[in-house]
Amino acid sequence: MSASSVQVPQIVLVLCHSFFHDAFCVERPVDSKKFKLWLSSRFIANLIIERQAELPEGSSFAVTAKQVFDNFAYKFHGNKPSFRQREVVDILRNSILVIEAPSITKLSIDDAVLVICDTLYSRSSYTPILLTNIPAKLERAEDFYRKKDPKAKIPYPISSTVEAEPYLRSIFPELSRTVDTRMKNSVYKF
Repeated sequence: MSASSVQVPQIVLVLCHSFFHDAFCVERPVDSKKFKLWLSSRFIANLIIERQAELPEGSSFAVTAKQVFDNFAYKFHGNKPSFRQREVVDILRNSILVIEAPSITKLSIDDAVLVICDTLYSRSSYTPILLTNIPAKLERAEDFYRKKDPKAKIPYPISSTVEAEPYLRSIFPELSRTVDTRMKNSVYKF
């Protein structure tokens, strides 16, 4: 697909630390819920990489805060990261817009992603979707908006990766098939 035929995304995925954790740092023992979160998070991580490769330079399909990404990279790397681990982090880092503004980096990892979503919603033509696998993040977002206005509602969707996967598949069916094929042939087996 040529760059000229690629449309600028109307949605931007805002990535919570739980997205990274569930995609790359699976806790053991693994039950069916954790496995489902891992599969959907892994699918979305690969979709982000593939989608970003299609977009014109300067466009972003996914965004997160520096402290969120750094927290993931530190946990994923451990004390002695392998070449492959460093490569995965670098590929992901190059596929995600990581916000390094001091006004964002001084916030907690929870507040940082909420401020990013709020900024995208209020100052751009994109619709942010906060991806989180932490159910309490919805309450955190409600509190964030109630501080501004007691009657305020969250103006953008907050979704788990399991909920977001079918939606993203419906928007990007061809790309999803590519991702499925690559995941099937991946060296990363569970």
